[in-house]
Amino acid sequence: MSKQFTPIYRIWHGLMALSVLGLLATVLLRKTFLSWRSNAEIIQTQLAQLGTDITAESAKVVAKAIRAPMWEWHYTFAVILGISIALRIYMVVTKQSELPIITVMKTTGMQKLKAGTYLLLCATILIMALSGTVLYFHEFLGISKTFAESLKDFHEWMMQPLILFVVMHIAGVLRHEFTTKEGIISKMIHGDP
Repeated sequence: MSKQFTPIYRIWHGLMALSVLGLLATVLLRKTFLSWRSNAEIIQTQLAQLGTDITAESAKVVAKAIRAPMWEWHYTFAVILGISIALRIYMVVTKQSELPIITVMKTTGMQKLKAGTYLLLCATILIMALSGTVLYFHEFLGISKTFAESLKDFHEWMMQPLILFVVMHIAGVLRHEFTTKEGIISKMIHGDP
């Protein structure tokens, strides 16, 4: 029986998990604590209470400057995601792993459902990575601002199914850990026995 949790597989999975969770965390921060809309209002209100009046536009500039480092983290996690995707492609090319679509075609019953859900997770991550890359390089690629805005909306919308699939993946791992495949988390960390 071939080992599933090889060192390269565990490195790939660790990079993928780090990047996806990091990317989701930076977006969560953007939508909550680092929202420029909320923070601009707080900045303007607090400065007014201290006797300093600034315009809403100036407060917006300050709020966006506060969250700018968070975007650097988003881009860093995006690079890690790119590395993990390249590593997975290497694993497929060197036959250390198979394409999720092949797994779906080879399985039946409940295994096909699980493989299909995993395929959707992979496809969602790939779509997010490609759309994010195009957004980052939209000026270099000569993409219009209008199309970039539409792509940005799509990129942000795709976060919803991504969150769903990540939660389903984690729930499935925990289910297996405590029922049918005890030790899956330990194998992911330490490798197959």
